Amino acid sequence: MRLGVRLGSAAVLLAILVVALILRGPFLDAIAALAVVVACWEFSGLMRRLGAEPLAWVLYPLALFLLLRHTYPADWRTLDYALSGAVVIGLLGMLFPAREALEGGMARWAASVGGALYLGLTLGYLLLLVNAPERISVTSPAPVVVPWRGAIDVLVVAPHEHVGQWLVAIALGSAMVGDTAALFVGNAFGRHRFFPSISPNKTAEGAVGSLAATVLAWALAAPPLTGIPVPHAIGLGVAVAVVALGGDLVESALKRAAKVKDSSELIPGHGGLLDRLDSLLLIGPVVYAYVVVTGLP
Repeated sequence: MRLGVRLGSAAVLLAILVVALILRGPFLDAIAALAVVVACWEFSGLMRRLGAEPLAWVLYPLALFLLLRHTYPADWRTLDYALSGAVVIGLLGMLFPAREALEGGMARWAASVGGALYLGLTLGYLLLLVNAPERISVTSPAPVVVPWRGAIDVLVVAPHEHVGQWLVAIALGSAMVGDTAALFVGNAFGRHRFFPSISPNKTAEGAVGSLAATVLAWALAAPPLTGIPVPHAIGLGVAVAVVALGGDLVESALKRAAKVKDSSELIPGHGGLLDRLDSLLLIGPVVYAYVVVTGLP
């Protein structure tokens, strides 16, 4: 029964993600904003158990500002504006009431800014990729025979259109494939514990299986769908595999410190939304940086 609930919840989440990526625009922005708000709520609950509950009036606006920065005019220095406001307004506002500043106010402010960077800034890079200018590549008109119209000319569109959408889809999909491979390989062949103090169930064999599956997914999907050469696809696969595992361990460390199993009980069979996003959060900055630095696609 629990497996059925878990699979059903996963199917619903995956369907929402696929539809949002296809539609893009305001619908994707709204889904991402809702996800960040929920993740901020779960993050606040974890930090509350650690005695450093974030300031809601800093955490939520800053996280959403950083998430949706792709919608702002190009000449805005959005990161500077957001962080400058969080530093100046956040620190001054922390002083009222004075009692709050005395009772861990600085730790709460740091948790607020850190949480916004952890959740809003990272996912914002995925939206930057999705909304990147499309590279439209078409051939010359080709004649096609239509029974009721005869021969007409149509434009044959190359498969690597909408590169940003494909990059994000491959990045998220490969991380999910890698996570699944880690589970099966770890259960079948796992012998050596991997970061046992943080996540006792993870094994080195599972990590290797995750790496292999993630790289293979990139090598098979990225060249035909985005036009990225195979060596770069492999490089991106390695980078995504490493940071996906790292993101999973970061959230596991946070939960272990807070002495809880899940970030919440929001999703039946899965725990909290942050538990599902953990391995995906750090992917955005890495893929975005790789694409920009290398000039891909």
